[in-house]
Amino acid sequence: MSVISEIAQYLVDNEQGTLGTDIFYSQAPDLELDCVVAVIDRSGPAPDIDILAIKSPMFQIFIRSKDYATGRAKLDTIRDLLHGQTMTTLVQGGHKFLRIQAMSEGGHIGVNESNRDEFSINFMSEVII
Repeated sequence: MSVISEIAQYLVDNEQGTLGTDIFYSQAPDLELDCVVAVIDRSGPAPDIDILAIKSPMFQIFIRSKDYATGRAKLDTIRDLLHGQTMTTLVQGGHKFLRIQAMSEGGHIGVNESNRDEFSINFMSEVII
């Protein structure tokens, strides 16, 4: 499994939505739903040449919502679920995460052409491969 697919599945397992319905990875389709969540790959730092068994993938949580309050609440809930995870496997058979850390509080990034509020938060992580 990829890191982003594991993060998406972890959100499903923690009752944040349904994979392929309102939780996606690598894309955020513009659907007529109350709230859509996407887990997206982001470029991370170069691998450490001295510790080849650890990678530092970064990812973004992107949320599109019909209203500000719903989107903001979803962002806060997801941040609280992920930020501070240490020495854990999020899904059975998945990567061992040494840590997951939010890079900011995350926040509102605007309203799209369909008048839906959009939110974003970036995370860094370290995983044993």
